[in-house]
Amino acid sequence: MEPALKKMMKKAIAVTGMFFGIAKKIDYKTLNRYIIGMNECLTLDNILLEASRCLKDILNYQLFAFAVQDQDRLDVWIDPRMYQQPLSKVIDRDFGTNSAQHVHFFNDDSDDGGMQMTFNGANLVSHLIMNPHGLARLYVLPKRRMMPYHNEILDTIVKTLGVALNNCMNIKRLESDVALDPLTGCYNRREFDRLIEHHIAAAQRHEKAVSLIMFDIDHFKQVNDTFGHPAGDAVLAQVAAAIRNAIRKGDYLVRYGGEEFVVVLPDTRIRRAMGLAGRLRRILETLDIRLPDGIIIQKTASFGVATLKPGWDGRSLLKEADAMLYQAKARGRNVVMPKVDLCLSKNHGYRETLDLAPAK
Repeated sequence: MEPALKKMMKKAIAVTGMFFGIAKKIDYKTLNRYIIGMNECLTLDNILLEASRCLKDILNYQLFAFAVQDQDRLDVWIDPRMYQQPLSKVIDRDFGTNSAQHVHFFNDDSDDGGMQMTFNGANLVSHLIMNPHGLARLYVLPKRRMMPYHNEILDTIVKTLGVALNNCMNIKRLESDVALDPLTGCYNRREFDRLIEHHIAAAQRHEKAVSLIMFDIDHFKQVNDTFGHPAGDAVLAQVAAAIRNAIRKGDYLVRYGGEEFVVVLPDTRIRRAMGLAGRLRRILETLDIRLPDGIIIQKTASFGVATLKPGWDGRSLLKEADAMLYQAKARGRNVVMPKVDLCLSKNHGYRETLDLAPAK
């Protein structure tokens, strides 16, 4: 019996080792795929989103968080949001500060009713990331049992995040000079050329969508002629601020020229882009703009929307958005083109979001 038992134990160990090896191979393949994605991202928001997805697939985490301190500012990314309050205490302790935390959520559509939950801090895995600009920490609370090789995977992710964080902070310090429009704080046209080519290449490589919204402030010249150029500058700055506050963190607002703007929407198909354009149109239509002399005015804008098609490049996509903008102006301005059949949209839940033209 004893030799037979030993033989069975050896077989069990061999089978366990085989499954362990398969799991390890799958996890490293997953890691490599996401590391490539992280290296293709241009913003810290998108890099962290890829890191969170990677760890969700590998460890099925209960909690993912990343905190970075740059001078007096402390930014925190959390998923899911229900752990914000208990985690904030951990972060205050680790960073030795009681300053306000600027919190970002990966899922802005979460519907948890503001519910907050606690977690077992003893199981929270934390990794310190050092860089010349400040401190950062990665927090993970795994649901899956941690195997020895998972620590190697976490080390790889931490090193990748460290390099990405350093690059992002360096870019952040330079972008005001080379990438941003000084009046509006939007990306400039030169940066747009780089952004659109990058996202089109990524979309074609991974078979994803990318869309553009081009909009133009209606009758903008009248503002300059009536109130002067400082008033026109105030309109541009306040319109840009309103739009920037209404789009996702991973989207890009560009001042393309004069009173013309473009919103770059990675991983966004036409209907979602149209829904966003409709909301932006409504926001601007009701925006109170304060001029330097205290006068309050309101302005509208016309919108053209386009989504990448096979064989298109950045110039083709921009040309289509510009053509749609031209049609919006021809239809009387303050509308979104192309026109969408709202009757068909009703079945897809878009009646409330596709606010494409003013009520008559």
